[in-house]
Parts: sequence; structure tokens; C-alpha cells
Amino acid sequence: MHLPENWIAFVVAILLPMIVGSLWYGPIFGKIWMKMMDLTEEKIRENFNPVKSYGGSFVGSIFTAYVFSLLITEMDMDTLFGGLTIGFVAWLGFALTTGWQSVAWENKGNGVFLLNQAYNLIVYLLMGSIIGVWR
Repeated sequence: MHLPENWIAFVVAILLPMIVGSLWYGPIFGKIWMKMMDLTEEKIRENFNPVKSYGGSFVGSIFTAYVFSLLITEMDMDTLFGGLTIGFVAWLGFALTTGWQSVAWENKGNGVFLLNQAYNLIVYLLMGSIIGVWR
């Protein structure tokens, strides 16, 4: 089992998607996202389950940060460019391609897809950068 070299960087990388997400889907694009998803604040509050939402996101962030740490270390990519490269390739190969399924099969619009994938790209680049540089 591979353990992260820098636990502080690892924890920051874990928290980063939630911090960026709270801004991205809050004050920056929250109203646009709600309109695209046909949601209101009332609908969100009505069905909100914090354990499912925050807990699931937190666990997912742990796995993502762990895999980034593993890839960056094993591929000897522990630089800013290396972290950015791993972040971009992971986004391109995993997030972008699996995210398309929501458009192809769930009738989600292209706008939601683009908004979500821009968020994913930013998060993956930031996570890769932090883990790549902060050794």
C-alpha cells in the first residue's frame, strides 16, 4: 500500500473539491446550475441529505487524492508540470468520459455537462498540482 509522502498536502487535496465546489456551485455558478437542473433552493433543501452529499463527496475526495498521490509518486511526476499532467490526463480519461454518460443516457443537457466538467478539470489540476509540488 502506498502512503502519501506529505500528509498536509494530502489533506488539503482532499478538502479542495469541497471548497472549490462550494464556490463553483454557490456564488459563482449556483443560479445557473440550479436553472439548468430545474431546481430551486426549496427543492434542494427538501431532499438534502448531508451525510449522502458531504460524506460521499469526502470519501470520493480521499480516493481521488490517494490515486493522484500514487500516480504522481509511481510515475516520478512530483513537479508542478507533473501534477498538472496527471490531473489533466485523469480528467480527460476518467471524469470527462464518464461524465458524458449523463448526457448520452440521462438526458442531461450539454450546459450541465460543460459546467460540471469545467469544475472537474479545475479540481483535478489543483489536486495534481498540490500533490505534485508539495512534497
